[in-house]
Amino acid sequence: MTSPSDEHAGVTTVRRLLWLYCILWLIEGALRKWVLPQLSAALLLVRDPVVLLIYYYASRARVFPSNGWMSAFWIISALLGIQSLFHLVASNMPPDVIAFGFRTFVLHMPLIWVVPAVIGRKEIVLMGKWVLCIAPFLAGLMVIQFDLPKDHWLNAASLRGGEQIGSGMGKIRPPGFFSFIQGPINFFTICPALIIGGFLHPKSFPRWLMMVGILSTLAAVAVSGSRGMFLNCVVVCLFGAIAAIRSGKSIGGLIFVTACVVAGTAFLSKFEIMRTGQEIMQERWTNVGEEGEGMTGSRAMAERVGGIFGSAATWAVEAPLFGFGAGSSSNLGQERTRRFAPVETEWERVIYEMGPVTALIYLLFRGAFAIGLVVWGFKAMRSGNYFCLLLASASFLDMMLGNFRQVTSYGYAVVCAGLSLAAQRAFSGEEEVPIAEQVGDVMEEKPKARGRGRFAVGGTPMRP
Repeated sequence: MTSPSDEHAGVTTVRRLLWLYCILWLIEGALRKWVLPQLSAALLLVRDPVVLLIYYYASRARVFPSNGWMSAFWIISALLGIQSLFHLVASNMPPDVIAFGFRTFVLHMPLIWVVPAVIGRKEIVLMGKWVLCIAPFLAGLMVIQFDLPKDHWLNAASLRGGEQIGSGMGKIRPPGFFSFIQGPINFFTICPALIIGGFLHPKSFPRWLMMVGILSTLAAVAVSGSRGMFLNCVVVCLFGAIAAIRSGKSIGGLIFVTACVVAGTAFLSKFEIMRTGQEIMQERWTNVGEEGEGMTGSRAMAERVGGIFGSAATWAVEAPLFGFGAGSSSNLGQERTRRFAPVETEWERVIYEMGPVTALIYLLFRGAFAIGLVVWGFKAMRSGNYFCLLLASASFLDMMLGNFRQVTSYGYAVVCAGLSLAAQRAFSGEEEVPIAEQVGDVMEEKPKARGRGRFAVGGTPMRP
């Protein structure tokens, strides 16, 4: 039996490991392409030992999640595990490929529910300040990379012999210090959520820091060449507008943010490199398809989203009942099995690997949770809590459609979703400390049943 002091020490350890997890998420791209390129493949898994340690210490501190969502997750994990064993025996899939694929499906998901157990308002605000402080440096590096030739060492790819994705006019989609553009997409999706949340929750962040964040986000979007980054920011801003209108008293803040965006866009347009980036972005929005036919941005995005579901439906018919095996569509799987996997989007990948039945269960779980985050965010607004909804909107698309085969997208989705759950408690006028902080205070109370609430994280330990 662990003592209260041991449990508090375990909570502190979990919190520190979460910080380490986020730091590694931020720098692993730089390690892979600049510092240790010879270990690029191994560094893909650099956060895996950290997340295992998080689970170990969370269990020791009695804050490992136990709730309805986790119960459903364990059932799905068992189904995926049985199917993976089937492929290991029946289809002679290499064990390392199966293990890597199974890890992609399940290893980091429980982190979503560990985060609200140990993270409170203070930690959310501190993380937000660090994100906004880093934003101008990331955006500045992206602008430099955008202006440099493709073969410059700053534009190196994490894969030997590879190169960064092009956007147009001979320019790349600058990754900053991440491996590829997906990192900046995630980073500058959470920035608007923090900025708008800072205006709706005054004194969370200094106003000057939020203005720097606005300018950095605009610059990053301009040179990114990524429709996904623009769309994600628009989604967050739409939810932010709903939150501001709902709050009533924060309409002035919304007007101020809008004015800052307009002024920042006008300011950045004075620079030629920004105008080039804006031209490329406009070109990518209006000229799509195999023949580059012109169409409106909204129609282009509608066709893009429709294509995701259409291709998934096609694979649901063509894929074997049990799929080709976990990890079969990964680079490792294709290299080891000598089988090319013609899939690109997440839904295609899941169906290709696990077959239509198991894939549908897994994707429905992720989709239901993503929708649940938004619903809980709207409910939280009733008590004046806007951070919950904004962080939910920042994680919604990645939780619903994000490619978890990409370690950057996977890590961002689970941490951002976890922060949304943590914000529901921390900014709703309740006790502004994480659930785990109360462990020592309830030792003498009647033991509580495990897993009754949405965020139940373990009952009070029984005395012998």
